[in-house]
Amino acid sequence: MAEPKLIKFPAGLPPTTRNYRPGRYPQKIFESVNGATVNIRYGKQVVDAELEMTFANIPTEEGELILQNYYTVNSAWNYVDFSGSSGLQGTDSNDLKKEIRQVDGVNKPPKLRWRYAEPPSLDQSHAGLCTVSCRFRGFLDG
Repeated sequence: MAEPKLIKFPAGLPPTTRNYRPGRYPQKIFESVNGATVNIRYGKQVVDAELEMTFANIPTEEGELILQNYYTVNSAWNYVDFSGSSGLQGTDSNDLKKEIRQVDGVNKPPKLRWRYAEPPSLDQSHAGLCTVSCRFRGFLDG
């Protein structure tokens, strides 16, 4: 099997809305009969982060670029690369950009690898315009 690639999200498409939920720590809570609990954490990195973006009233051609990105990423076990002007424009905070990419420093690869959680939804409201909604899930592939 080929090594997964980072496939850039289409550049120059600022989302109308972005919803980011940081991941959770992999852990298991055990509860005894008397109610005492023990928490076992299985790592120090978060997993299952979620990112939702909506692109409202964009030209249909740009919506099709997102669909093509979905097909390219999912044709193999590839990942979406959110960097530069690819998916993160409109984000005011560099800290939020780093958070979404899970980057510790310069020239280090992101820890979380983003994949589409489901196919994008493309709604055409007017001729030549559409609204695209995307959901992504962050993976920590080993």
